[in-house]
Amino acid sequence: MNKFLEKWDRKDLLDAIEEFSELYESRPIKDNNGGMKSAHMFPAWFIVQQMKPKYLIESGVWKGLGTWFFEKASPKTKIISIDPEPRFRVYTSPNSTHQTEDFLKTDWSHLPKDDTLIFFDDHQDCLPRIKKCLQLGFKNIIVEDNYPYQQGDCYTPKKILSKLNYCIDKGGCKEIYPHKEEDYNFLEKNIENYQEMPPFFKPDLTRWGDSWDENYPTPDSLLKETSKHDYPVFWEERFDYTWICYIKLK
Repeated sequence: MNKFLEKWDRKDLLDAIEEFSELYESRPIKDNNGGMKSAHMFPAWFIVQQMKPKYLIESGVWKGLGTWFFEKASPKTKIISIDPEPRFRVYTSPNSTHQTEDFLKTDWSHLPKDDTLIFFDDHQDCLPRIKKCLQLGFKNIIVEDNYPYQQGDCYTPKKILSKLNYCIDKGGCKEIYPHKEEDYNFLEKNIENYQEMPPFFKPDLTRWGDSWDENYPTPDSLLKETSKHDYPVFWEERFDYTWICYIKLK
């Protein structure tokens, strides 16, 4: 399924579940509807903990729960949080600065390119953002809203790499667009690592109510259904998974 190199193996992820589970129990915001839940918070937290970047650009904040987890993962990281709707923010980290200006419009020339991690959770077309990272010299990216070709409200790496016609769903209004070979070629040329982080659980149905099959290529789940009583919150939030991925640019 993945022609690119992967950065972490399953053992790395499995070894981190218990630590994350304890942290998730103590999270300050229990209702994060509209934002990340455990299925994506775990890999996002894990990547930040592993990389411990000097700077983290967080594009998309919502209530600020992701910021809290990033701070726990790497307390010395300086977080720059971008959100056009800051009125929804509940948690504000003392280690973060905040702005409403979009990632594409901001001058990032002062940041160390090899020691900055970019986190996109903003439901925007991924390609201009990835191209901007490449232009500026940023190499490490997380794309949270990495929808498959037939779902989701934005253009994603997974849609591009599927090499299929894809859907953009804006509030239930679906439009189909033709696959763009030039976009695929751009990613193939410029990506060193592409890793879709696995879900905790892989239920019988997707979050959209259809079957998991070849239309939804997905890494094997980290946990089996028999573990649902050990991790009831992870099981309850099992549908909140949209193929969050890590990208390292060449």
